[in-house]
Amino acid sequence: METVLTAVILTSTLCVIVFAASGAANDATSAQIEAAQFDQAKNVMLALDKLIKRIIFKPQSSGFVKASFWTTVPHFTNTGEDLTITLWNGTQMVRQFVFPVNIVRIKGGARASVALDRDLVGSESLILTDVSSSLGRVREYQLAGAWVALDYSRIRSINSGVMQYYNGTGYEPYNIIEITLINIIFKDFQVQEQASFTIKNKGLDSTQEHFLPGSNLKIVVNKPGSEEIRTLEQLGGNPSNRTLVNFVVVNIEISLLGGA
Repeated sequence: METVLTAVILTSTLCVIVFAASGAANDATSAQIEAAQFDQAKNVMLALDKLIKRIIFKPQSSGFVKASFWTTVPHFTNTGEDLTITLWNGTQMVRQFVFPVNIVRIKGGARASVALDRDLVGSESLILTDVSSSLGRVREYQLAGAWVALDYSRIRSINSGVMQYYNGTGYEPYNIIEITLINIIFKDFQVQEQASFTIKNKGLDSTQEHFLPGSNLKIVVNKPGSEEIRTLEQLGGNPSNRTLVNFVVVNIEISLLGGA
């Protein structure tokens, strides 16, 4: 009886060890799969950003990026916040533009995590003043789970130099300031394990504003909790010249469609 009882106890103990080891192995495997899926989600966001940059000045052009959502979950997030761009002529407001802050996000699985919040592309700056800076910001962060997000809530403001324009009696110099913004528009949203983000350039909206000489143009960009300001002088312009501001809005439509 003692021999039988000992054998039963040993067998039970071994079974517990085997089941525990099996469970730990399964957890480890699941964690690896979720980490790999989250890495894939980051690559998808980076690919989306590259695609948008490629079609930014090609109206009606389009493209797509394939994605898999086995353990990750995509989101089209209308934050309810606005990005506001205001042009000032001294103390006088000349023009104001308001755009919704729409963000594409993907949440990782329960075991995925982000050790440190960081920007993969771009930054939190609201006003970019060189062509090499990215209008798109791809960020990974931890907030009740691991997330990666793509947003375009910023402008690029570039001094394109001085051009001579005929004023009816002769030519005079104008500062040329180019402001560019990408307006994200959400359309269809279908979540399946295999899906594709489709991107389409819906066209450009452009506006021109003229500033008289002696005015140090001021550009103010706001969104909740953040504000940035640039003046004509800070952009390298000459306030003694007239200034022409070209404001270009690129409308980008994003859909998520199921299927391979």
